[in-house]
Formats: sequence, C-alpha cells, structure tokens
Amino acid sequence: MYETHIFLDFEMNPIPRQFHEARELCRAEICEIGAVKLGPDYQLLDRYSRFVKPSYAPIAPHITNLTGITDTDVADAPAFAEAMDDFAAWIGDRPGRVYSWSMSDWYQLDDESYLKEYPLPWQLRQRWMDFQAVYTRLIGLSGAHPLSLKYAIGAVEQSFDGSAHRAVDDAANSAELLRMVKAGRLDEHAAVIRAALRPQKEQSTMGEALKDQLAAWKQQHGE
Repeated sequence: MYETHIFLDFEMNPIPRQFHEARELCRAEICEIGAVKLGPDYQLLDRYSRFVKPSYAPIAPHITNLTGITDTDVADAPAFAEAMDDFAAWIGDRPGRVYSWSMSDWYQLDDESYLKEYPLPWQLRQRWMDFQAVYTRLIGLSGAHPLSLKYAIGAVEQSFDGSAHRAVDDAANSAELLRMVKAGRLDEHAAVIRAALRPQKEQSTMGEALKDQLAAWKQQHGE
C-alpha cells in the first residue's frame, strides 16, 4: 500500500516565440505549484501552494485572465529549481504515488527540467497516475470522452471548491474524486455523467462495463 498519495497541478506561463531554441524543448514555464497530500487511508494530510518565477517572460495577460496570477504574485517567488526542491521536500520521504488530471503536468515537468538542466528529485519520479483517464474509464466512458475536472466535479453534484485554474484548488478537487471512489460512492454518481453524455439505449451495457472497471481498479489497488 502506498503511504502517500500526492495530487498536484501546475499553472503555466508561455515562453515567447523569440526564444525559439527554448521553445523547441519546452513551450511554457510553471508559474504555480499546487498539491494536496493524502495518507494511506486517503485522509487529507496537508496542502501545498507556491508561485514560481518564470525565467523567460512576465505573466502573459491571458494567463492572468485565466488564473488570476499576476507579475506581483511571482515577483519574489523562487525560480524553478528552488521551487521544485522545496516541493520535493514537502512531499517527504515516504513512498507514494503522484496523481495529476491528465499527463500534461508530467510532460511539462519533464520538458522544463530538461530545458533548465534540473535533475528531478526521486519524489517527483515516483509512479504517476493520469487520474483523468482512470476516472473517465471508471465511469464507463472511452478515452475519446475525457472529462474536464470542473465538469467531473459538477456532474457528481459536488461544488467545485475554490477557483478553477488555481493549482492547489484543482489538485484538491481531483483528490476529492479519488476519496469519493474509495468511499464507495462512484456507482451512485456515475449514472449522472453517463446519462448526460450517452444515448439512453447504451445505459444498460455501460452499467455493466462500469461494474467491471470498478472491480478491476479495486483489485489493482489492493482492495
């Protein structure tokens, strides 16, 4: 059993086109880290939130409009390497698993660490899980219908806690979906999403598929 479950989310700022050599390796920089830490029984242990100062450009106006992050927020923030060292220290020495809503955060971290010649600490090289893909599969949808986090939260009749596109809030809300699954509440909510996205005639077969997917997932995770 994993001792910790780390849900993380990054907000990113684009690298301008004039830095074409850098953009060949990485198109954006992390400007905010947000995460929550769950214990082995999926209880909430801690939250983490930190701004990161971009190296290539100020915060783009459309990023401010999307996230609310401004140049003032990142002015005194640490650079990428220092921020990631601090984040790894917060994750701690207990073996665990890292979760993100889609693998875009992993690709960003991998690309940016390569660009900035930063060796990723072992805490960030632990097994990653694309929880968007897992959750989509558990509720009986194909990978062709990935759900946005806000839609997944709303569809199970749970209020989105905080602000969408702020890193720690996105991380906390995706973690809450895992807690819901572990509490055995997936079946009662999955039908809401399936009814909204699938024709009525497919409901019975999708219900059977959902039971099979849930049983397999529980077996894989030692339940």
